[in-house]
Amino acid sequence: MKTICLFKTIFLSSLLALGAVSSSSAQSEITFKVNLTPQLEDSIYVPGRDRIYVKGNVFPLKGNKKVYLKDPAPADSIYEATVDFPSSANGEKLKYNYFIFTPQKKMKEDTPRFIRLKKGERELDALYFNSFAW
Repeated sequence: MKTICLFKTIFLSSLLALGAVSSSSAQSEITFKVNLTPQLEDSIYVPGRDRIYVKGNVFPLKGNKKVYLKDPAPADSIYEATVDFPSSANGEKLKYNYFIFTPQKKMKEDTPRFIRLKKGERELDALYFNSFAW
């Protein structure tokens, strides 16, 4: 009896692990990037004082959730963050904006950006903040 219970436990654990692997492979992983060169040159954005984040209309970017971007290579002025969207969001049209938050004000891009979510990994081009080239 104990052997059967142990076998059932191992079998169910294996199924759960396989389910976790297959559902994570169907997720959409997006690396958001924005180039802040003009804002840095004009001292509109000051590293260490100010923050930049992305918000959108699809979980996990919607509501009060903010995903902050960091500059992994400060010489290039490109800030980035990677976000995992659930597989249930595949096919949805993500509308998003970058925001700069300073002690004086919050700046939002004038025009939203759009991307269709699909499974797999994607790295977006590092366009300038508030650029209209997308």
